[in-house]
Amino acid sequence: MCKSVQKRGENKKFTWAEVKQHATAEDAWVVYNNKVYDVSSWYEHPGGAVIFTHAGDDMTDIFAAFHAPGSYSAMKRFYIGELDVDSVEHKDAQQFAFEAGYRKLRSQLIQMGMFKSSKFFYLYKCSFNMAMWALACYMVYASDSTAVHFASAILLGLFWQQCGWLAHDFLHHQVFKQRKYGDLAGVFWGNLMQGYSMQWWKNKHNGHHAVPNLHNSSATATDGDPDIDTMPLLAWSLKQARSFRELSADGTDSAFVKFAIKYQAFTYFPILLLAWSLK
Repeated sequence: MCKSVQKRGENKKFTWAEVKQHATAEDAWVVYNNKVYDVSSWYEHPGGAVIFTHAGDDMTDIFAAFHAPGSYSAMKRFYIGELDVDSVEHKDAQQFAFEAGYRKLRSQLIQMGMFKSSKFFYLYKCSFNMAMWALACYMVYASDSTAVHFASAILLGLFWQQCGWLAHDFLHHQVFKQRKYGDLAGVFWGNLMQGYSMQWWKNKHNGHHAVPNLHNSSATATDGDPDIDTMPLLAWSLKQARSFRELSADGTDSAFVKFAIKYQAFTYFPILLLAWSLK
Protein backbone atom coordinates (compact mmCIF):
# COMPACT_ATOMS: atom_id res chain seq x y z
CA MET A 1 0.00 0.00 0.00
CA CYS A 2 1.16 3.51 -0.70
CA LYS A 3 2.17 5.46 2.35
CA SER A 4 -0.23 8.21 3.25
CA VAL A 5 1.16 11.46 1.98
CA GLN A 6 1.48 14.20 4.52
CA LYS A 7 -0.27 17.30 3.19
CA ARG A 8 2.25 20.06 2.75
CA GLY A 9 1.84 23.69 1.94
CA GLU A 10 1.40 24.83 -1.63
CA ASN A 11 4.43 27.08 -1.13
CA LYS A 12 6.69 24.32 0.14
CA LYS A 13 9.75 24.09 -2.11
CA PHE A 14 12.27 21.31 -2.51
CA THR A 15 15.68 21.49 -4.09
CA TRP A 16 16.79 19.05 -6.76
CA ALA A 17 19.28 17.60 -4.29
CA GLU A 18 16.42 16.84 -1.88
CA VAL A 19 14.41 15.10 -4.62
CA LYS A 20 17.42 12.95 -5.57
CA GLN A 21 17.57 11.58 -2.01
CA HIS A 22 14.24 9.78 -2.57
CA ALA A 23 15.18 7.32 -5.32
CA THR A 24 13.90 3.92 -4.17
CA ALA A 25 10.49 2.26 -4.45
CA GLU A 26 9.93 2.55 -0.70
CA ASP A 27 10.98 6.21 -0.68
CA ALA A 28 10.07 7.64 -4.08
CA TRP A 29 9.66 11.28 -5.03
CA VAL A 30 8.99 12.23 -8.64
CA VAL A 31 8.78 15.55 -10.45
CA TYR A 32 6.16 16.48 -13.03
CA ASN A 33 6.10 19.98 -14.53
CA ASN A 34 8.18 21.26 -11.59
CA LYS A 35 5.74 19.83 -9.04
CA VAL A 36 6.96 17.24 -6.53
CA TYR A 37 4.99 14.10 -5.68
CA ASP A 38 5.61 11.44 -3.04
CA VAL A 39 4.65 8.06 -4.55
CA SER A 40 6.55 5.94 -2.04
CA SER A 41 5.44 2.28 -2.09
CA TRP A 42 2.63 2.98 -4.56
CA TYR A 43 2.64 -0.59 -5.86
CA GLU A 44 -1.03 -0.24 -6.81
CA HIS A 45 -0.03 2.15 -9.59
CA PRO A 46 -2.13 1.02 -12.61
CA GLY A 47 0.94 0.88 -14.85
CA GLY A 48 2.94 -1.21 -12.40
CA ALA A 49 6.39 -0.58 -10.98
CA VAL A 50 7.38 1.58 -13.96
CA ILE A 51 6.63 4.62 -11.83
CA PHE A 52 9.67 3.82 -9.67
CA THR A 53 12.03 4.04 -12.64
CA HIS A 54 11.87 7.80 -12.18
CA ALA A 55 12.07 7.89 -8.40
CA GLY A 56 14.22 10.87 -7.50
CA ASP A 57 13.93 12.19 -11.03
CA ASP A 58 11.85 14.24 -13.48
CA MET A 59 9.08 12.16 -15.08
CA THR A 60 7.42 14.94 -17.10
CA ASP A 61 8.05 13.59 -20.60
CA ILE A 62 7.74 9.90 -19.82
CA PHE A 63 4.43 10.57 -18.02
CA ALA A 64 3.07 12.32 -21.11
CA ALA A 65 4.22 9.49 -23.36
CA PHE A 66 2.69 6.70 -21.26
CA HIS A 67 -0.60 8.10 -20.04
CA ALA A 68 -3.99 8.88 -21.51
CA PRO A 69 -5.40 12.40 -21.20
CA GLY A 70 -6.89 12.88 -17.75
CA SER A 71 -4.49 10.53 -15.97
CA TYR A 72 -2.88 13.46 -14.18
CA SER A 73 -5.87 13.74 -11.83
CA ALA A 74 -4.77 10.53 -10.10
CA MET A 75 -1.50 12.22 -9.10
CA LYS A 76 -3.02 15.12 -7.20
CA ARG A 77 -3.27 13.25 -3.90
CA PHE A 78 0.50 12.65 -3.93
CA TYR A 79 1.43 16.33 -4.33
CA ILE A 80 3.79 17.61 -1.62
CA GLY A 81 5.25 20.82 -3.02
CA GLU A 82 7.12 22.63 -5.77
CA LEU A 83 10.56 22.11 -7.23
CA ASP A 84 13.01 24.95 -6.72
CA VAL A 85 13.91 25.38 -10.38
CA ASP A 86 16.96 27.46 -9.51
CA SER A 87 18.45 24.38 -7.82
CA VAL A 88 18.41 22.37 -11.08
CA GLU A 89 22.05 22.63 -12.07
CA HIS A 90 22.49 19.41 -14.05
CA LYS A 91 20.68 20.79 -17.12
CA ASP A 92 22.30 23.36 -19.38
CA ALA A 93 20.74 25.48 -22.14
CA GLN A 94 21.34 22.73 -24.68
CA GLN A 95 19.40 20.19 -22.58
CA PHE A 96 16.48 22.58 -22.08
CA ALA A 97 16.42 23.25 -25.84
CA PHE A 98 16.44 19.51 -26.53
CA GLU A 99 13.47 18.94 -24.21
CA ALA A 100 11.53 21.81 -25.77
CA GLY A 101 12.27 20.46 -29.25
CA TYR A 102 11.13 16.96 -28.29
CA ARG A 103 7.85 18.25 -26.85
CA LYS A 104 7.20 20.36 -29.95
CA LEU A 105 7.90 17.38 -32.23
CA ARG A 106 5.59 15.12 -30.23
CA SER A 107 2.81 17.72 -30.39
CA GLN A 108 3.23 18.03 -34.16
CA LEU A 109 3.11 14.25 -34.62
CA ILE A 110 -0.11 14.06 -32.61
CA GLN A 111 -1.67 16.82 -34.73
CA MET A 112 -0.62 14.97 -37.90
CA GLY A 113 -2.39 11.83 -36.67
CA MET A 114 0.79 9.76 -36.67
CA PHE A 115 -0.28 7.88 -33.55
CA LYS A 116 -3.64 6.81 -34.95
CA SER A 117 -3.86 3.11 -35.74
CA SER A 118 -5.41 1.37 -38.72
CA LYS A 119 -8.20 -0.82 -37.37
CA PHE A 120 -8.44 -2.70 -40.69
CA PHE A 121 -4.73 -3.60 -40.49
CA TYR A 122 -5.16 -5.11 -37.03
CA LEU A 123 -8.34 -6.89 -38.12
CA TYR A 124 -6.35 -8.44 -40.96
CA LYS A 125 -3.43 -9.38 -38.68
CA CYS A 126 -5.68 -10.96 -36.05
CA SER A 127 -7.71 -12.86 -38.66
CA PHE A 128 -4.62 -14.12 -40.48
CA ASN A 129 -3.06 -15.22 -37.21
CA MET A 130 -6.13 -17.19 -36.19
CA ALA A 131 -6.18 -18.75 -39.65
CA MET A 132 -2.60 -19.99 -39.11
CA TRP A 133 -3.64 -21.51 -35.77
CA ALA A 134 -6.69 -23.21 -37.29
CA LEU A 135 -4.66 -24.60 -40.19
CA ALA A 136 -1.94 -25.92 -37.86
CA CYS A 137 -4.56 -27.70 -35.74
CA TYR A 138 -6.30 -29.11 -38.82
CA MET A 139 -3.01 -30.46 -40.24
CA VAL A 140 -2.43 -32.49 -37.07
CA TYR A 141 -6.06 -33.64 -37.00
CA ALA A 142 -6.30 -34.61 -40.67
CA SER A 143 -2.93 -36.28 -41.24
CA ASP A 144 -0.65 -38.86 -39.61
CA SER A 145 2.31 -37.80 -41.75
CA THR A 146 5.42 -36.83 -39.81
CA ALA A 147 6.26 -34.22 -42.45
CA VAL A 148 2.82 -32.65 -42.13
CA HIS A 149 3.18 -32.57 -38.35
CA PHE A 150 6.56 -30.85 -38.67
CA ALA A 151 5.01 -28.30 -41.04
CA SER A 152 2.20 -27.80 -38.54
CA ALA A 153 4.74 -27.16 -35.77
CA ILE A 154 6.47 -24.52 -37.88
CA LEU A 155 3.14 -22.86 -38.60
CA LEU A 156 2.21 -22.92 -34.92
CA GLY A 157 5.58 -21.41 -34.06
CA LEU A 158 4.89 -18.54 -36.47
CA PHE A 159 1.45 -18.15 -34.89
CA TRP A 160 2.97 -17.82 -31.40
CA GLN A 161 5.58 -15.38 -32.67
CA GLN A 162 2.83 -13.17 -34.11
CA CYS A 163 0.80 -13.53 -30.90
CA GLY A 164 3.67 -11.90 -29.06
CA TRP A 165 3.76 -8.86 -31.32
CA LEU A 166 -0.02 -8.49 -31.40
CA ALA A 167 -0.12 -8.58 -27.60
CA HIS A 168 2.74 -6.07 -27.63
CA ASP A 169 0.80 -3.58 -29.77
CA PHE A 170 -2.50 -4.00 -27.94
CA LEU A 171 -0.91 -3.70 -24.48
CA HIS A 172 0.96 -0.59 -25.58
CA HIS A 173 -2.51 0.88 -26.19
CA GLN A 174 -1.69 1.87 -29.73
CA VAL A 175 -4.79 0.29 -31.28
CA PHE A 176 -7.81 1.45 -29.25
CA LYS A 177 -8.47 4.76 -27.52
CA GLN A 178 -10.31 2.90 -24.77
CA ARG A 179 -7.45 1.17 -22.96
CA LYS A 180 -9.66 -1.54 -21.49
CA TYR A 181 -10.16 -2.95 -25.01
CA GLY A 182 -6.41 -3.09 -25.52
CA ASP A 183 -6.02 -4.90 -22.21
CA LEU A 184 -8.71 -7.42 -23.14
CA ALA A 185 -7.02 -8.08 -26.49
CA GLY A 186 -3.74 -8.47 -24.62
CA VAL A 187 -5.32 -11.06 -22.32
CA PHE A 188 -6.51 -13.00 -25.39
CA TRP A 189 -3.22 -12.97 -27.32
CA GLY A 190 -0.96 -13.14 -24.27
CA ASN A 191 -2.63 -15.04 -21.44
CA LEU A 192 -4.84 -17.35 -23.50
CA MET A 193 -2.91 -17.95 -26.72
CA GLN A 194 0.64 -17.83 -25.34
CA GLY A 195 0.17 -18.66 -21.69
CA TYR A 196 1.96 -15.74 -20.03
CA SER A 197 0.65 -13.04 -17.71
CA MET A 198 -0.01 -9.83 -19.61
CA GLN A 199 0.15 -7.88 -16.34
CA TRP A 200 3.61 -9.30 -15.63
CA TRP A 201 4.70 -8.38 -19.14
CA LYS A 202 3.28 -4.85 -18.96
CA ASN A 203 4.99 -4.22 -15.64
CA LYS A 204 8.34 -5.35 -17.03
CA HIS A 205 8.10 -3.95 -20.54
CA ASN A 206 6.83 -0.52 -19.48
CA GLY A 207 9.90 -0.26 -17.28
CA HIS A 208 12.06 -1.10 -20.28
CA HIS A 209 10.54 1.68 -22.38
CA ALA A 210 10.72 4.20 -19.56
CA VAL A 211 14.51 3.85 -19.22
CA PRO A 212 15.68 1.75 -22.20
CA ASN A 213 19.10 0.16 -21.74
CA LEU A 214 19.98 2.26 -18.69
CA HIS A 215 21.55 0.67 -15.63
CA ASN A 216 20.27 1.22 -12.11
CA SER A 217 22.05 4.13 -10.47
CA SER A 218 22.88 1.83 -7.54
CA ALA A 219 22.47 -1.82 -6.58
CA THR A 220 19.35 -0.98 -4.53
CA ALA A 221 17.75 1.53 -6.92
CA THR A 222 14.92 0.74 -9.35
CA ASP A 223 15.65 3.44 -11.91
CA GLY A 224 17.15 1.14 -14.56
CA ASP A 225 15.90 -1.03 -17.39
CA PRO A 226 14.54 -4.31 -15.91
CA ASP A 227 15.43 -6.14 -19.13
CA ILE A 228 19.13 -5.73 -18.35
CA ASP A 229 18.86 -5.91 -14.55
CA THR A 230 20.62 -9.27 -14.53
CA MET A 231 23.28 -8.92 -11.86
CA PRO A 232 24.89 -10.92 -10.38
CA LEU A 233 24.45 -13.54 -13.11
CA LEU A 234 25.19 -11.36 -16.15
CA ALA A 235 26.78 -7.94 -16.62
CA TRP A 236 26.29 -5.81 -19.72
CA SER A 237 29.03 -3.28 -18.94
CA LEU A 238 32.00 -2.77 -16.64
CA LYS A 239 29.93 -0.35 -14.58
CA GLN A 240 27.26 -2.98 -13.99
CA ALA A 241 29.84 -5.68 -13.31
CA ARG A 242 31.18 -3.56 -10.45
CA SER A 243 27.77 -2.41 -9.15
CA PHE A 244 27.43 -5.06 -6.43
CA ARG A 245 30.61 -3.92 -4.68
CA GLU A 246 28.61 -1.31 -2.78
CA LEU A 247 26.70 -4.12 -1.08
CA SER A 248 29.80 -5.63 0.53
CA ALA A 249 31.44 -4.24 3.65
CA ASP A 250 34.91 -4.17 2.13
CA GLY A 251 33.80 -2.84 -1.27
CA THR A 252 34.88 -5.91 -3.23
CA ASP A 253 33.08 -8.52 -5.30
CA SER A 254 31.88 -11.72 -3.66
CA ALA A 255 33.32 -15.04 -4.82
CA PHE A 256 30.04 -15.82 -6.62
CA VAL A 257 30.01 -12.52 -8.52
CA LYS A 258 33.63 -13.01 -9.57
CA PHE A 259 32.85 -16.51 -10.84
CA ALA A 260 29.61 -15.54 -12.63
CA ILE A 261 31.09 -12.55 -14.46
CA LYS A 262 34.34 -14.32 -15.32
CA TYR A 263 32.54 -17.18 -17.08
CA GLN A 264 29.47 -15.38 -18.43
CA ALA A 265 30.67 -15.93 -22.00
CA PHE A 266 29.93 -19.61 -21.40
CA THR A 267 26.86 -19.28 -19.17
CA TYR A 268 25.15 -16.55 -21.23
CA PHE A 269 22.96 -18.74 -23.46
CA PRO A 270 22.10 -21.34 -20.77
CA ILE A 271 21.00 -18.54 -18.42
CA LEU A 272 18.81 -16.94 -21.12
CA LEU A 273 17.33 -20.34 -22.01
CA LEU A 274 16.48 -20.98 -18.37
CA ALA A 275 15.03 -17.48 -17.97
CA TRP A 276 12.76 -17.84 -20.98
CA SER A 277 11.63 -21.33 -19.93
CA LEU A 278 10.66 -19.99 -16.51
CA LYS A 279 8.56 -17.26 -18.11
